[in-house]
Amino acid sequence: MKTHLEEKRGELVGRREQLIGGFSEAARSGNHAALDFIVKDIRHTNEFIGTLERIASETLPQRDNAVPRFTVSSLFLTESFKKLTADRDEQFFFITGSEVEGVLVLDQLAEFQHEKRTWSGVTAETRSTHRLLIKLEQFGHRLLAHFHSHPGFGAGSTNPSDIDEGFQRRLESAGHKAVMAIFSRDGFVRFQRLDQNFEIEIFGEGVERHAPNVYRLTNIDQA
Repeated sequence: MKTHLEEKRGELVGRREQLIGGFSEAARSGNHAALDFIVKDIRHTNEFIGTLERIASETLPQRDNAVPRFTVSSLFLTESFKKLTADRDEQFFFITGSEVEGVLVLDQLAEFQHEKRTWSGVTAETRSTHRLLIKLEQFGHRLLAHFHSHPGFGAGSTNPSDIDEGFQRRLESAGHKAVMAIFSRDGFVRFQRLDQNFEIEIFGEGVERHAPNVYRLTNIDQA
């Protein structure tokens, strides 16, 4: 659907084309008075079109320069926790989702194969992650987050390791807006970017805020 600015610009462009046609007729007939009038009208029309284009460019969402804003539901977080802690080994998957008026909605798992999984670490299979990222691009989606579990308990166990920070650093250096989320075995989850440049909002019940960007899932036994 066209915006009001786009409709007005289309009308002005159509008017300009009519004026150009009138200019050609006036030039052929030697009507100098009409030529002067049409030239002024064309100039004014071009000025109006330029003004509309500047307004449009100034009001475009500046997502790439703005603070990334994420939202995620408490139900999705709880379901993710269950999947991440289904066995004793660490688990790791990507997250994508919709982008609504500049808000990045974390609501869809994007899984891939793993090269190795143990209780203390997980390694992604490189070719599988590359295929997944290509697929996201083909569907017009972005990598919005990566979730993984840690083996410990309590909020302290959700602090990122050097490997976690290295992966996040590569994402941020490449321009990704993705945020990482690390889950403990007892339901704590920490959201983090190394540049600290993000906002996260949790929708729904069953989540308590423990510290800045750290939450505790309170309904994991009922999920």
